[in-house]
Amino acid sequence: MGRFTEDMGRLRDEIQSDRIARQTLIADTRQEVNDAAHAFISNLKNSVESLQANFRDEHADMAEAARSDRNAFLARLGGAVADIRVAAASRQAAVRDMLAETAATSRADREQAAAAIRDDVAHMQESFRQARGVMAMDVKAAGQSFVSEIVHAVADIQHQTQQLVGDFAGERSAARQAWRGAPAKPAAAPAPAVSPKAAAKPAPKAQHKAAAPKEAMPKPVEPVVVNDPPPPRNAADEFTPDL
Repeated sequence: MGRFTEDMGRLRDEIQSDRIARQTLIADTRQEVNDAAHAFISNLKNSVESLQANFRDEHADMAEAARSDRNAFLARLGGAVADIRVAAASRQAAVRDMLAETAATSRADREQAAAAIRDDVAHMQESFRQARGVMAMDVKAAGQSFVSEIVHAVADIQHQTQQLVGDFAGERSAARQAWRGAPAKPAAAPAPAVSPKAAAKPAPKAQHKAAAPKEAMPKPVEPVVVNDPPPPRNAADEFTPDL
């Protein structure tokens, strides 16, 4: 064999080995991305389940404490009412022994005491309703903040994955053009990284994914195709067009 034939054979072997290495790299990278995504989703699910369990436990404890406070309050209120009734009965017994002129005065005193008790009970009920409303607002705000952090983390991961796929597509297109002997086209500018503050802006309700600015979207050179074309049957079919 001549030197030219040996060089062409060696070049073919190098190209085949590079193709196999590239396919192996793409497969390993895809597997790593899938494993990382599955691990993140599993950790996120475990965190949400743990948060829900803690919330249920805290809610049950809070309900039990509130029930105990209400029972204690009702018990104290019942004792106070019983004492008031006893005092009213003794006062009524004393009024019967008094003159008829003091009957109107004692009746007015009893009505005033009953009105004061009603005002106290109404004030206590209003305070309890206000405290319960504030507690509900705090719990709702904490839940909304947690959901917003989850949405932002998922949006960042999606953006990084899309950028990685775009980089692989650009490298693959450049390799194909180099193999075909076409002049290399300038690589498209990478999409600007989205800052956490920019990602924190609420997305519109009609859309599920955050839309990137139109001027920042790079134009894809070629669609992403993972599968390589089948290799030629022999060396003559591969190198004859180039000669």
